Amino acid sequence: MGETYSSNVMTYETVKVPPGSFILSVPINNSISTTFIDKRIHFKKSFYIGKYEVSNKLWDECYKANYCHKKSVRKLNESDNHPVVRINWHDAHQFTRWYSKITKMNYRLPTEEEWAYSMNLGKDYKESEIDYDYKALDLHKLPLKVTRPLGTISKNDWGIYDFKGNVWEWTLTCWYSSKKNILKKRSVDELNNSSACTTRIAQGENRSHIPDFIFNTYNGGCSTLRPAANLGFRMVRED
Repeated sequence: MGETYSSNVMTYETVKVPPGSFILSVPINNSISTTFIDKRIHFKKSFYIGKYEVSNKLWDECYKANYCHKKSVRKLNESDNHPVVRINWHDAHQFTRWYSKITKMNYRLPTEEEWAYSMNLGKDYKESEIDYDYKALDLHKLPLKVTRPLGTISKNDWGIYDFKGNVWEWTLTCWYSSKKNILKKRSVDELNNSSACTTRIAQGENRSHIPDFIFNTYNGGCSTLRPAANLGFRMVRED
């Protein structure tokens, strides 16, 4: 069941995600192979995650309110209904603070665990090669790394769109290289702090770790062409 908020600002539509448990297998890459560290995650209560990524139109409302410092930057043919991109972590964090303030609700970036749980319908998740499902879309003939309108790529069975294949999405989760730090439990309040770390996890076509201040990412599949042109975010709302 989805929920929306209506006021003078554009609605950000969310989908209710049920409580449950799953195992998130975090990949650790080296020059020889990829190993995985299993994290057992339990969500005691429901949360609401964005049905889509934040759009150019909604971002520009923040800019018009003098809260976001720049207007959405768009390539040719990108419209109000495309996801906002060229966004660093602090930009996204600032936006969530603005939207929380005007709606009087608690919005923030998702943790990596919330993102993976919502994307994979509450089932255990292990990163692997992406099997794209473009259905009737003839996307292979279009230029790479150009965003598509919201809702273009796919919808999962919980009614959430575009987890894989449109843009990479910032999360609250900090990147760590050691098993001890990866498994250490950290609260949402701790992570939802701009000083928690300087490198965050972005999820999308694959998992990347990216400096939170940067516009030109250097890591993971995100770096193949112009990564800043497809780095955006969606939000979570807490009850």
